Amino acid sequence: MTSMKHQHPVIMIFFLAVIITSWCGVCFGQKNSDPSSGESVYTRWKAAGQFAAGMSLEMIQTAAAAPDTENLIVLTNAGYAEIFGMSTQGALDGLTVVTGASRGKNTLVEIHAAARDPLWFAVYDRQSGFCAYLEMNRSDGSDSKLFPQPMSPEMFGIRTVERIDAAYLYQHATALEARLAGRIFGNNAFRVITIANAVASGATARVIRAFEFHDHYCPGVISGIFMADYVQTHFPPGSTGYFVHGTDPWCKEDALMVLLNATPGKKKYAVNYPSKADRANRLPEIQDAATIVYRQDDETRKWEAIILGFDWADTSCTKTGNVIIDKLCTDLWYLERIDTPEAFVKVLKTVALPDGVSPIDWAGPGIDPLQKMGLTVK
Repeated sequence: MTSMKHQHPVIMIFFLAVIITSWCGVCFGQKNSDPSSGESVYTRWKAAGQFAAGMSLEMIQTAAAAPDTENLIVLTNAGYAEIFGMSTQGALDGLTVVTGASRGKNTLVEIHAAARDPLWFAVYDRQSGFCAYLEMNRSDGSDSKLFPQPMSPEMFGIRTVERIDAAYLYQHATALEARLAGRIFGNNAFRVITIANAVASGATARVIRAFEFHDHYCPGVISGIFMADYVQTHFPPGSTGYFVHGTDPWCKEDALMVLLNATPGKKKYAVNYPSKADRANRLPEIQDAATIVYRQDDETRKWEAIILGFDWADTSCTKTGNVIIDKLCTDLWYLERIDTPEAFVKVLKTVALPDGVSPIDWAGPGIDPLQKMGLTVK
């Protein structure tokens, strides 16, 4: 680490804040010290977020140069990951205090995770291309180990700073393969690299919502984004919204649920997983049927559907053999074409449902909606 007298002003402010909060009994257990206390849990995790952000800025400065907060993108599973039943939501505010990243600026990305997953933070400087990654240790749940006084880098079992901008990765794909395959980003290398580069490349807030829910950015999820954009433009819904049926489910389902607000819990989404025999039964014109989107006419109350397929493009990406970098190139290639869903989404068939029939009637166990539409050989 560099000496304090050479720190960037933002980093200096951070360390002063940590010194002050470490003296504050409200934050570290002299008041409301019971972990079940909402105020204590929040203030402690906010301080942990501040500490992680400050460490990250110093790591980036050591590797490259002091980052400008306007260039920072922050990714984390804070708020989803829980530590011994405690919400880690407060860490999000701590990250914002130090880095300036926020939801409104589209620079604070909350990655969906299971409560049992390790808590992690990634701060990406789009100017230098360096990303600092910190993953918190598991502890026995005691305050002294979970929140040491003063806070220490040893809280984080993984502490990595690595250059991950797309241009650099493409140039060093072979040399970086073993390193990226290791645990330098825990189990999150693909998540961090794809989403950080997508945000830096200008992914919009709605697109990022799909990445967040899916918990990484892959070509599969962007196909769902294209489908969602296509139907909203060319097949606008009535007042009841859409009902969606995945007839060949893949990552697209998560994007469609988020962007069309159609979920199983609202009885607006269904999937079935076709076997080889099921596919063989389809008529030739719908062999590639991936998704059925239904809408209801507000006046007649009748339902109609479009059956969609997706044309995977032959991208200009050079295959390096590094799975993460190859998928990143494909991801960004599609992202550059986000405004042209018509180039990839194809309507295989338009179907009017019989009077009195709704999509949910064709979504029950053992029912093939394509068969109900007369689009299978038997």
